Amino acid sequence: MVYIVPTEVKKYIPMHHQKLPYRLCRLISDVKEYCETETFKATCDKDELLLMSHARYGRMRVGRCVKLDYGHVGCAADVLEIADAQCSGRQQCIMPIPDTALARTKPCPDDLKPYFEATYLCVKGTFLK
Repeated sequence: MVYIVPTEVKKYIPMHHQKLPYRLCRLISDVKEYCETETFKATCDKDELLLMSHARYGRMRVGRCVKLDYGHVGCAADVLEIADAQCSGRQQCIMPIPDTALARTKPCPDDLKPYFEATYLCVKGTFLK
């Protein structure tokens, strides 16, 4: 898939390393947790492209996906590069959890179930067929 973003945005790519001008993008949500057996689904409007801005895989904190601390809360891997490769530059992205590429990072002991947390932006852009 090939896509084009406006000239004023190109200087910000790779965008997850730099700040985008507010008028060129919109933050879709705060960081959300996606537990095992759930699916990360990201969708932008038809004139926008996805840009992953945050992605971690592990047991970051006690919350919706981790009910108790068995001594391994805080084990996690920054998986932005993986999520970026799978999702950024597309209009939509669907990633079942656990995802094979995420699971390969093995941020926690094997007997504990990690979860995925992510945030993404929608950036104005055009797809080329």
